[in-house]
Amino acid sequence: MAIRKAARGLLRLAFLVLLVPILASADDARARLEFWKTNYGELTAADDPRVARAHEIFARVLGAAGKRAGVEPRLFIVKGGGAAVPLAIALPDGGIVISRQVLDICYKEPDKGDDRLAFILAHEIAHELKDDFWHLKFFEAVELSQKGGPADKAAIDEVRKIANKSQEPLLKEMQCDEYGIVYASMAGFDTRAIVMEDGQVNFFRYFAAALDPENIKGTVRDAEHPSPDARAAAVRARLSQVLEFADLFDLGLLFYRTGDYEKAAALFAEFLRYYPGREVYHDLAACHHQTALRCHREWKGADKDFPFKLSLPVEAETRARKIVLRDKPALDWEARFKEEIGKAVEDYRQALALDPSYWLSANNLGCALMLQENPYEAVASLQKALQMAPDSPLVNNNLGVAFQLAENPQKAKEKLQAAAKLSPTYDAPLYNLGLIAFLAGDKAEAAKQWKAYLEIDPSGAFAGRIAASLGTGPASQPAAAKPEPVPEKVAVLGVGDYTDAIPAGWGAPVRKKSFLGEENPVVLMVYANGVTIVAREDEIVRLSVSGPFSGQTAKGIALGADGKKVAALYGPPPTVLPSTAGETWVYPAQGIAFIVRDGKVASWILFKPA
Repeated sequence: MAIRKAARGLLRLAFLVLLVPILASADDARARLEFWKTNYGELTAADDPRVARAHEIFARVLGAAGKRAGVEPRLFIVKGGGAAVPLAIALPDGGIVISRQVLDICYKEPDKGDDRLAFILAHEIAHELKDDFWHLKFFEAVELSQKGGPADKAAIDEVRKIANKSQEPLLKEMQCDEYGIVYASMAGFDTRAIVMEDGQVNFFRYFAAALDPENIKGTVRDAEHPSPDARAAAVRARLSQVLEFADLFDLGLLFYRTGDYEKAAALFAEFLRYYPGREVYHDLAACHHQTALRCHREWKGADKDFPFKLSLPVEAETRARKIVLRDKPALDWEARFKEEIGKAVEDYRQALALDPSYWLSANNLGCALMLQENPYEAVASLQKALQMAPDSPLVNNNLGVAFQLAENPQKAKEKLQAAAKLSPTYDAPLYNLGLIAFLAGDKAEAAKQWKAYLEIDPSGAFAGRIAASLGTGPASQPAAAKPEPVPEKVAVLGVGDYTDAIPAGWGAPVRKKSFLGEENPVVLMVYANGVTIVAREDEIVRLSVSGPFSGQTAKGIALGADGKKVAALYGPPPTVLPSTAGETWVYPAQGIAFIVRDGKVASWILFKPA
């Protein structure tokens, strides 16, 4: 009994930060975004420069969290309204309404404003995804209690009782807070700073106070119900624990961005045990997909590999050929391929179940289904992707290949020609058009398309296939020897060094954790200067930097540098990985990857050159 009572007390203490959910009545005008637009003015970028930034943050967080079917989340910032406007509220029709006061609270410390606002918006998006809207009833009860109408007493009493004592809303609210931290972290925001380093602002108290039962006129807080200060302290304590799991995703993303798909998959799979989400399912699927491609080549051999050139927004085809796979003696290459591609298909489907509008997963699913020799379902998946991204040359190319495999050559040519028109420097549709012509016996057309292809890719693996098909010998002369790349370092450290070389002046790591088993684990060390080190058996296998690191790469790139400068110094990136946290530009031969956000370098990672 004492244990149960203590548990109840902890649950109440966890009664959280933003808005407590129960499904709002469909008849409640406040449940529709149009009510807020009609009755309250909208704060615009002309009124407040923070508004444009808020919409950018909302888009990033929404990209990480995903959407539920049939609902398009939209942000609306109320210009005025005073006490009648809640700080933040999610609506069943997809509206996310925040007050101008939220911006004031978040940006009291300007350097933490983006991260705080990302958490608030992520929390409300979590309510949308979970279909939880109790807070509409709560704020309605607050307003009705101020009016004092006798006919409203029953509704007020119901909400008063739930706000003070019910555990179910508290559990749902706590979960939305947790997902708020997770989604904001996945979108690349530093939520750790606002949880662990609250500074001069008791950030969480503002929102705990907004849901204090005593806001309902005539209510005296239940003796066991915690005060706003106690609730705010409980929020911070719980969210600091959630951040421990965020390291799983961050480390998985670090390996994913630099081509170690097996380690990334293990970390993403562990993270999904606690916080399943569309973005993680997609990344995990992509890891299995890349591993499957490697197994497929080993199984079929280079001369019998999948004949067409597909495009995945994951990793360069040439890099995928060099993936090193740990041995699994019980499986041959065919069995390993079937296992990995099966997992990829399953995880892409999970990502799409969570967010049917995510075209990247629909595109990749179509490519995986073709490898499973299921071109008709691949066509269906890629047509859905094309509806969501009609101007994507990647999707048009892949759909063209799927149509060809589904024995519809006319449609195949139509989509491949569309892909080539959308991006004249995109080589895949040119190769595929040439192959279709070659298979049909039209060698003149094949030579024409392949000549255009070779102008873009004169010496890659597909150039070799062209030479073999046309019997023209080597596709090109061996390239002249290139100078050795300048070794990349972070301060004095490089990949392959040992941890005893870490400068003593860096102090102890602010976080140090072990992952992937007790024997030879991967060790993550994060330092206050913005350097993150990943080591195994004391050897450094990854180095990454973010703010406040002030150093430069070997070619003079610093944090905040323009992406155009990166391209000028390092060349066009061989691989571009899109994500909600920013594009990753991967340079395998030089062992460096840049995370570029809003056209600027937000971070970079060092790894062993290919």
